[in-house]
Amino acid sequence: MHPLFTFTSPLFAAASAAGAGSNAVLFGNRGLALAAILAGVAVFIALIALIGRVLAATHPDGGGAAAGQEDAGAPFSAAPVASAIDSVPLAEMAAIAAAISVVLGPKVKIAEIRAPQPAPSVEAIMQMWALEGRRQIYTSHNVR
Repeated sequence: MHPLFTFTSPLFAAASAAGAGSNAVLFGNRGLALAAILAGVAVFIALIALIGRVLAATHPDGGGAAAGQEDAGAPFSAAPVASAIDSVPLAEMAAIAAAISVVLGPKVKIAEIRAPQPAPSVEAIMQMWALEGRRQIYTSHNVR
């Protein structure tokens, strides 16, 4: 063994003894070794859970800038304002009316201009696919 890799720790000594061809177990007992490994995993999980709780407590808004929203210091609003979705700015209406008048002629009447609807979320799309799959399964089975 290289002199840089000589350790006095019992863990490394047991590992090097196991690598040398002997059947030495970590703490001399397989059950004790398994308990030590499981305890280490439990401590790691508890540490990750604690870090998650600390981060959740210090960052309560749950996503603002990470979800693509600008944080201007205003409180988070879950429901969009109806006037922001339903209305189209006057400058955009004038541009749309001018474009339609140029392309189709001045006698064309515009019946309605609506703002585009927001795209459905990924969760809503997945739910629609799940419902369609259930519908296909139920319609393919014979009713008794």
